[in-house]
Amino acid sequence: MESKYLVIENFLNPIQHLLGDLSITEIMINKPNDVWIKRFGFKSERNKVEISNNQIKGLITLLASISNKIISDEKSIGKNFKVISAAIPGFRFEAWNTPVSIYGPAMTIRRLASEPISLEKFKNIGTINQETYIELKRYVGEKRNIIIAGSTGSGKTTFCSALLNCIEVFERLIVIENIQELNIKLPNVLYLQTDEEQGYSVNRLITSALRGLPDRIIVGELRGIEADGYLKAANTGHPGSITTLHANSAFDALQRLEDMIQSSSLFGQSHHIKNRINTVNPIVLYLDSILVNGTFLPVVTQIIEIMGIKNNEYVIKSKFEFK
Repeated sequence: MESKYLVIENFLNPIQHLLGDLSITEIMINKPNDVWIKRFGFKSERNKVEISNNQIKGLITLLASISNKIISDEKSIGKNFKVISAAIPGFRFEAWNTPVSIYGPAMTIRRLASEPISLEKFKNIGTINQETYIELKRYVGEKRNIIIAGSTGSGKTTFCSALLNCIEVFERLIVIENIQELNIKLPNVLYLQTDEEQGYSVNRLITSALRGLPDRIIVGELRGIEADGYLKAANTGHPGSITTLHANSAFDALQRLEDMIQSSSLFGQSHHIKNRINTVNPIVLYLDSILVNGTFLPVVTQIIEIMGIKNNEYVIKSKFEFK
């Protein structure tokens, strides 16, 4: 495997200086010679980097081999992959080959934090205030189910890691992700990674995790049918799960959760799904990117709690709203 990483580094030569810049959190290659970067706290900006079609394609092929997949061009037949999710130490890759990517091979590279940001540090930089800091630590200690919602790049995964690192050290966690991103500094953690092509979906791994003696089952991100499995896990004696999903507000996160469950569950009626979500009784946080002292920070702007169901609608209590 180490030799593969060395070969990958050769293909990365055009952007090696970007990978070495610790202030850069994302590198986006839209097509040959079209490279953008994002630094923590700032908007995306174009970077003057020349990278050829062959260099990008060669890198995608090597990443595919690490993932035991075969990458192909538009003329290939059979089960060949044109979208690749992969990781090497310190980075996560998402790559698209032609014809999925119309103007040539493309990819995004996300730098994974070597050390998690603590919840206390989030408080110190202004993401949360003192009162919210105390409340969130209490929710984690009481094993409340927590959903962290926000847009892409809003800091959901980083904030999720911060909450998870508030868990007591004697608890056992089983963590399920598509690509490992959560950074948890607890002693008894089992990490599981999905492989959809071989049938190891999030739902399948949740079922397996129930037999692994967990105190908590953590699903890194809810994107679809795994939302149903997440509710089942949280309702089978494993409270205290913390997960993330994409949404436009804290309340919208509940609707997104309903939509995902409805697409996969035998309980297709809205009132049944609402009752199941109410049983889990989640705390929902919403993260937004706010300009604070010249820097964009992931700020908790909403916290809500479900207090029950009335007339087939959630009874919502607002715990916090950013002003």
